[in-house]
Amino acid sequence: MIYLKYILLLITFSTLCMACEEKVTYPPRKAVIEATFSSGGYPNVLFSSSVVPGVEGNLSEAVVNWGKVTVSDGEREVVLTGKVDNSYLPPFRYTTIDMQGEPGKTYKIIADYGELHAESSVRMPYPVPIDSITFSRTENDSLRAATLHFTSPSETPSFFYISLEENKRGSHPSPCLMGTIRTDTPCEHYSLPILNPKLKINYSKDELNLNDNHKYIPHMSIGEEWVVRLNRVEESVYDFWKAYDNMILFSTSPFVSANESLPTNISNGYGVWSPQGTTSLLIKVK
Repeated sequence: MIYLKYILLLITFSTLCMACEEKVTYPPRKAVIEATFSSGGYPNVLFSSSVVPGVEGNLSEAVVNWGKVTVSDGEREVVLTGKVDNSYLPPFRYTTIDMQGEPGKTYKIIADYGELHAESSVRMPYPVPIDSITFSRTENDSLRAATLHFTSPSETPSFFYISLEENKRGSHPSPCLMGTIRTDTPCEHYSLPILNPKLKINYSKDELNLNDNHKYIPHMSIGEEWVVRLNRVEESVYDFWKAYDNMILFSTSPFVSANESLPTNISNGYGVWSPQGTTSLLIKVK
């Protein structure tokens, strides 16, 4: 999620800084929304504005602490509350317990702050059960490779991404590396590797930076406890997570370019509004 936050702020403007031009004109700032809403859960929104660090201001200035964020389901509208949350960086998010996700409903988000205005409307699909999660040995005796198994629903194509959360206080879900999948065959069995997010979840905030030198470990350690989530989403949401996954996967490759902008389903802004039908499973690595 830390990579995602900074990528959303920076990638849209990366092609504008051209040394050959004496003066660069930057487009007006727009809202940046990173928001998920799981079935049975509550909306979780990070709200900021686009900014070019060192040119327009600091990244800290992009965080919107006094915005108005609302979510509606076609029958009622709820204003989310902004709160400090040290499990995020920057440590601020918008949420509410007055609206719980119901599959089949279409949820609209509206975010306002000063001249910033962005919105999006997306249906929350029905969740699909996790059939099982299996473990296999790796070359390292202390690590296990995990695989998630599920059966595609009858409505196809269907779209999914998996996320992972440590089973401890203060953790939150992060999208798994290579964790997106589209199913095209109804009632077919599918398997997907559960790989750690590219940025290790349990680093302390003092260790987090975009140029960290920590070795990426894709597999889980014996004894760890995780909450695995299979998230079914609409195609516009899948397009975002798939592009994000590809960018993180190829970001360190000298042979594959990952400089293209991320797609978005936010009107007049950037980012993603991700209502999702979610199935969760608590696992202990053995």
